[in-house]
Amino acid sequence: MPEPSLPPHGLPSLVGFREEIVKDGVFDRLVRFHALAGGALAGAAPATAHRVLIIAPLSGINPRLLHDMVADMAPWCDLHLLEWRDAAEVPAPCGGFGLADCLSRVLDAVQQLGEVDLIGLCQSALPALAATALLASSRTLPNPRSLVLIGGKIDPRINPTVGDKFAFAHSLDWFRAHALSLVPEGRLGAGRAVYAHETQRRVLWSYVNRHMADGCDIIRKALHDDGLDPAGHPFLSDLASLIDVPAEFFLDVIATVYHADALAHGTLRWCDLPVTPGLIRETALLTIEGGRDDIAGPGQCEVAHRLCPAIPKARRGHRLFMPAGHFNLFHGAVWHDRVHPVVRDFLCRHP
Repeated sequence: MPEPSLPPHGLPSLVGFREEIVKDGVFDRLVRFHALAGGALAGAAPATAHRVLIIAPLSGINPRLLHDMVADMAPWCDLHLLEWRDAAEVPAPCGGFGLADCLSRVLDAVQQLGEVDLIGLCQSALPALAATALLASSRTLPNPRSLVLIGGKIDPRINPTVGDKFAFAHSLDWFRAHALSLVPEGRLGAGRAVYAHETQRRVLWSYVNRHMADGCDIIRKALHDDGLDPAGHPFLSDLASLIDVPAEFFLDVIATVYHADALAHGTLRWCDLPVTPGLIRETALLTIEGGRDDIAGPGQCEVAHRLCPAIPKARRGHRLFMPAGHFNLFHGAVWHDRVHPVVRDFLCRHP
């Protein structure tokens, strides 16, 4: 399989931080963040620092939208981010990329970094939980110390949202015919089937219009951007900077997460191995939800505790933040003042 030479599309150089590309893959990049002190590199993270791996969502969200998470966490931990390339910039001869490939990349990153605290948010919560379950079934591979799931869609049949009901009601063939397109000529990925950013943008603005009256978190952030750097990282601009998603992955998510509800029903497999969250014993588990989240409805992430009964009670945590919406959980004042302190405290209490 040919290796493309692609420009990085992810988080730009942050004021006060330096990026180190740990691994530059075909569909993904593993990035390490180094804090700067007084304009100079502060040096490597101390040996006692928590090594934290954030798995970016593979849902069209640009990694730029995770700026607040990176800016808050990089100063106190050895922070890594597994981010996904714009599929329109991956040449078609490189082949497809499905849910099994995503799980493989998460497993590779965890094994490369050794003992880590793993964070999955939004769409990436399910791959993070599934990867942790697969590692728990191994006798030799290290398990994550902690697993933090933020606004994740583990079981969409719990408190289903408008988007969930739409996915339930439409067949895989319908999505294949109406949601997918080919990357046009002029892009490196010309000819590749994708869930294109243009299609995603229409869905996004439909969502925004639906919430004009009730003032969801997107509307509030449009009126008052409460991010850490609204000039350098304006929320609406970063939100609208969508990236194309591989068609294989998009269809796998519809079939596996929505139609089959495979992880919750114990039927999810990876390379013919069963994915069994019930085997997770050593990894501490924290779930975080927003009371007004209508992308991953309350309860859809918390259900991870029911799927992981072997984790001791003392190594569990759950927080429901009222009245936080989906994007509040990782951007802006709610993240900075309420969610981030809970995440940091949990990770520090479960070394």
